[in-house]
Amino acid sequence: METLIAKIVQKLHSLPEVKVLEVLDFVEFLAWNKEHLSSPPLDNDLVQENEKFEAISDRLADQFQIYVGATTPTLSDYAVSRAGIYEEHP
Repeated sequence: METLIAKIVQKLHSLPEVKVLEVLDFVEFLAWNKEHLSSPPLDNDLVQENEKFEAISDRLADQFQIYVGATTPTLSDYAVSRAGIYEEHP
């Protein structure tokens, strides 16, 4: 690794200052990217997001059932299947 870094530094000495500043910007971007974007979300965060989503979904479903009543017909399994959705309708 040290040999590679020394080779990069050697090549930097032959570049004009403007290009060295571009290299510096790029290296800073790579460091920032590694620090901020490459860390995966914690499993606990995903669990909390799923729980919030489930709670909101349940609440909306309950409110919908109150609004339309219990006599609302439901769609058949075929109607919501891929074949039913993409079926040719007259």
